[in-house]
Amino acid sequence: MVNPTVASRPLMRILIALTMTLGMVATTTVTAGAQDTISEDEAQLSEREAELIDQIADAEETIDRLDAERSQVLVDIDATTAAIEGSADALEQLALARREPALVRINIALERFVSGDPVQQALTRELRALSHDSGPFQQQEVYGSIVDAANAEITRLNSEMQSLQAGVPGLLANRDELGNRLITIDALVRELEIELVDAEAELAEVSAALEWYRDASNRSVLSGRPNPHGNNRAALVVKIDNVPRARPQAGINDADIVYVELVEGGATRYAAVFHSEEVGTVGPVRSMRTTDINLLRALNRPLFANSGGNPRTTTAINNSPLVNIGHATGAGGAYYRNNSRPAPHNLFTSTAALRRAGGTSGGAPPEQFTIRRPGTENPNKTFETSGVSVNYRSTTVSYIWNGSGWARSQDGRATVDTAGVRTAPETVIVQFTPYGVSPADAQSPEANTIGRGKAWIFTEGVLIRGSWSKPTADAVTLYRDQNGDTIQLLPGRIWVELPKPGDATLR
Repeated sequence: MVNPTVASRPLMRILIALTMTLGMVATTTVTAGAQDTISEDEAQLSEREAELIDQIADAEETIDRLDAERSQVLVDIDATTAAIEGSADALEQLALARREPALVRINIALERFVSGDPVQQALTRELRALSHDSGPFQQQEVYGSIVDAANAEITRLNSEMQSLQAGVPGLLANRDELGNRLITIDALVRELEIELVDAEAELAEVSAALEWYRDASNRSVLSGRPNPHGNNRAALVVKIDNVPRARPQAGINDADIVYVELVEGGATRYAAVFHSEEVGTVGPVRSMRTTDINLLRALNRPLFANSGGNPRTTTAINNSPLVNIGHATGAGGAYYRNNSRPAPHNLFTSTAALRRAGGTSGGAPPEQFTIRRPGTENPNKTFETSGVSVNYRSTTVSYIWNGSGWARSQDGRATVDTAGVRTAPETVIVQFTPYGVSPADAQSPEANTIGRGKAWIFTEGVLIRGSWSKPTADAVTLYRDQNGDTIQLLPGRIWVELPKPGDATLR
């Protein structure tokens, strides 16, 4: 039988078409080199979605047509059965009618037998005829007339019965043919309903996959994570202390991207980029470095939170595209001291306070990495690995895959935030970066992030050996595998370690 939901299918087609129309409004901004891959994926999904919608519509239309044909076949079967039953009734009536003239003949025959055979009495009849005694002769004529009439009626009835009987095989054959057609229709409907269920299930999967593209405005362009705040607001970068007395830090597990920079004495400092979440406590906040300028300017005028810097560094930052909302600026009211910690490792803030301080300054960031759709296969050449160790001289860092992220340790201890949650980003990039001396401070190293170099990308429990390239200060850093293909990451937090070339080993 037909699926009872058939009646609601036209409404479903309208809703699907509406979803497609509305969905096309949203688009995804991607970096150069990723456009072809992502557009091809979206185009293939859109094409398949259209095919499935047509397939479902055709199947529903065919089922409706078969339903109508089935109803007509049932009507025809009933009519044919009625005709067969009518023929049987008529034959029965004819058989009964035929008995009357036959009985007449039988009775006449019996009477003639009792009275004697007329043939044997021919002479008697002739003599009586000559003597004008016509009684027996007239009686014989009456008998003959009756017999003739009975014979004629029997002949007519026989003819009518033969005609009815001749039509019955055709009626039976027609009913058998209609019955076979009914079986065929039911089989076709069952096949179409199975096809319909499969097509609707695949359509749900394809439409869900297309939501990745159609819902781009609700996904951070920086990490692919859900972003209820939209992509039109600026990225917010907070410089966070990372010496032993600064740990554990607040907010580091909520950042979309965390850059780990080498600073004086072989220590490191974080540049945490917040975009998809608002975080109530972030810190401890520390000072800026000239490394930050070229490292962060591709974010398109990001809001830059820091505890300050020496005059040369401050001037360099203020002359850069970074929007300085540091503690030493007019945005200082966004910060506070946590007296439970020793200064200067006790300066904290919140993303909401910093955004209020930054106002409408800053620009919407472009995509910094190529984020691929969840559920798709990794297109890059990968290598098995359990993790990596990074050496910053005075600081050592390691990452170990735990099944869902890369569990981070520093100086032999697990990296955790102030809530005690282990830091385990979904993606880790070790970008081997040459360092020079900062023009603002001879004691401070400056990462040279313009150019190219080797990179290890750790994602989904595997290693992608590749390279990084940044041709100009404003360009987004591109990551490619050994085949020259753009490296594609799944949505999630991304930590970028910036050690010197050679200062990392695979585990």
